[in-house]
Amino acid sequence: MTTLVIIPVLILQSFCLVYSWDLTSIGLTDFSVKHVSLYKSRAFLTIESSNVTLVEASWPENKLGGSRPRVLSNNPYELSDSCDVMMNVIGTDVDQVARLWILDRGSAAVCNPKLLIRSLILPTSLEISYVFRSSGRRFNSIVVDPIQALDGDTRAFITLVDTDYLFMFSLFKREVGKLKFEKRNLAPINQISLSEVAINQNQLYISDELSGRLYSLPVKIIRQLSFPENRVQKMIMKTNVTYLGRLMGRASKLKLDLRDNLYYSIARDGAIVKCKPEQSLRAEDHSIILQRGIDVSQIILGSTGKGWVISSHYISDQSKRHCLRINT
Repeated sequence: MTTLVIIPVLILQSFCLVYSWDLTSIGLTDFSVKHVSLYKSRAFLTIESSNVTLVEASWPENKLGGSRPRVLSNNPYELSDSCDVMMNVIGTDVDQVARLWILDRGSAAVCNPKLLIRSLILPTSLEISYVFRSSGRRFNSIVVDPIQALDGDTRAFITLVDTDYLFMFSLFKREVGKLKFEKRNLAPINQISLSEVAINQNQLYISDELSGRLYSLPVKIIRQLSFPENRVQKMIMKTNVTYLGRLMGRASKLKLDLRDNLYYSIARDGAIVKCKPEQSLRAEDHSIILQRGIDVSQIILGSTGKGWVISSHYISDQSKRHCLRINT
């Protein structure tokens, strides 16, 4: 097992502003932040609370005050005559033309999971909806490719818990394909959970959250890949998945910056780690940029490209902050 090596820590914190979200104006005092997506000064919070799962608020770097928070989701515990509404959001992302992609778990008893896509510029435009066929899958996250495919398509990667495959959604085809990973002898891959994905303009990484194994997919090949026709469920890729090695523990919250640096969280050690996987995954080539006992929900690049850690709860009762600057 790889041992976590503690390297001198450089932490950049800012205390001039209160980096937190106050949602009392919409009746929320007890909630936890699960995920955040940004569009300019707007922050879309996936939260866990008694009656709300998606809220729009201001990103704390916005020094002009921003807008008041507003609820975007329905009450997940109220009965609804329609499965079209948001009821149990688990993650979001924003694409290159300002569309908000919303992954909703639905209701196990009534409504299947679904994907909703809406414009952030033209709020009156038609919302796109895709309903997944099975309600038994445990969806985990959604990441939209920041670069369009060769045919102009916009695609998103959707991860699940305890699976050896990913879903890839095509906005152009309005359909989902399955990216299935197999050994060369076609034997199944056992005990693997490809639930963590990070992508930027150059790289695509997938991590097995159970073991910390890291894989690389040739993102250019994926963008050239023709999406399957007629509801084909398995994507056949004419290229190899590259095994890069193991990260420093059971990694989660993967994030790539524009310089191809990979950041991730190790909950066991309360650490945020930075590395450059295409160069080396040796322990001495990792940097521990934050080590603190907080419940990290996300690593994010802010509106100015600076690095942030989002805590699901207040970092401390004294600070009343959810957001902590990190040195990138």
